[in-house]
Formats: sequence, C-alpha cells, structure tokens
Amino acid sequence: MKNLCCLAVFLAMFAGCEKKPDTVYHGYGKLQIAFHHAAEGNPLQFDTMIYHSAAMYNYKVADLQYIISGVTLYRNGGEFVLPGTGGGIHYVDARIPSTRLWVTDQSIAPGTFDSLSFTFGLNAAENLSNRFPDPPLRDMAWPDILGGGYHYMKMNLVYGNSSGTVIEPFMFHLGIGQLYSSSLPNPDSITGYVQNFFRVTLLKRFIIAGSRINTINCTMQVDHWFDGPESFNFDDYPGGIMQSQPGMQKACANGRKAFSGTISN
Repeated sequence: MKNLCCLAVFLAMFAGCEKKPDTVYHGYGKLQIAFHHAAEGNPLQFDTMIYHSAAMYNYKVADLQYIISGVTLYRNGGEFVLPGTGGGIHYVDARIPSTRLWVTDQSIAPGTFDSLSFTFGLNAAENLSNRFPDPPLRDMAWPDILGGGYHYMKMNLVYGNSSGTVIEPFMFHLGIGQLYSSSLPNPDSITGYVQNFFRVTLLKRFIIAGSRINTINCTMQVDHWFDGPESFNFDDYPGGIMQSQPGMQKACANGRKAFSGTISN
C-alpha cells in the first residue's frame, strides 16, 4: 500500500510538470492581424458628414464590411507560408470589434520575410455561390445574375455635393463586374463577367519572431478609395457601382493603394 501511494504521488507530480504542447513557446511564431480603419489621417468615424473627397464631394460612411483571403508570407525570393485559418478567408465588419482581430493558426518558423500579401475579396476559384450558408458571410452574397459569389466589400455611404444641395445614398460595393451589349446596365444584355479581386502587398522586409504572437496592423485608409490614382465622381454612378464595371475598375485601382501595415513582435 505504501508503494502504491508513493507511485500515485510521483505520477501526480509528473503530470503537473508536463507542459501542454504549444508551438508558440517552442521556437515558432504565431501571427495575428489587427484591422484598423482611418480617413483623412484619423480613425474612421461613422454616420458623420465630415469627409471631403478631392472631387469636391462631402460624404459619410454608414457601413463597412469586406473579405480578405489568401494571406501569404514570402521569403528567400519565393518560399511562401499560408498562415490563414478557415481556408484563409476572413470577414471584417468595421463596426464589430471581434471581427477586427484575426488570429491565424499556422505556426511559422521565425526569420526575415520578403513581403506579406493578401487578396482583397475572393479569387475566382474561391468565389463560389452558396459556399457560405451562415451569416455573416452568407449576407455578403453577390447576385447570381451579376456574376454570383460574394461581395468583396460593402461600403454604404451618403454623399453631397460641395454646395450641399444634393444628398444621396451610395452603395460602394465591389464584386464580380459585368460586360453589357447595351448602353444601359440591363442584366438581360450581359455578355461576360470580370473578376475584380486584387492582391495587396502590405509589408516588405520584416521579421517574424519566434516563441510569441506577432501582430500585423493592417490599416485601410477609407478616403483613398476615392482619392487615389483614379478620380472618383459619385454622380457618374447613380446609386452605386454594383452594375458599373468602369466604376468598380476605378475603385480597385484606388483600393490597391488604400492599405498600409506595420508589425509588432
């Protein structure tokens, strides 16, 4: 009986000393992405008509939701790591704090990386109708007649001209574009579709540290969607850009320049 008691005490002590496997503390690093949103150099404020575009429009932001996918780390001139969870797809609602932090599950060997990039939206292989049966991704569905799949972004705005005489809602929505045989965007005259997803390079030459969680701060400068390389005029696209490939093309050209990033080890 005495020997059995000693054995029990020894096993209990051994179990107490045994560490649960945790790759963060075994030399590898983890990655999380914190999403931030700004406009005109300050944190984004919703529902306030305080922003001004270069094309002389006043506007406010009512909603901002978007999808990123395919986060990729590159090093040694080509070796890459895909650190994403859930197929590497993440949904952000700028109004919901819990969606603004994405903790990926891949363990990453520490070292210096050449760059980090991601897809804004979903590429053609990933963007399949009815793929996501549950909200919130379900509610990002893009109409099948307009190309199907899912919105890359929903940004709902209210804008006015410089004199304040015109106040209109505007759906700055990005997804698959359409080509029309008619001068008007009539769904019956669609002749083809355009994939508008694009890649963003967020960081160059940075270090992932081992034995800790590394945080990438990804900031979207909302005003850059309108004040980038392409001049954007709200009045050119009454109500929104969902059925205007020229409008979405301008938005994508500007959107590539709307993101910046830093890393905290």
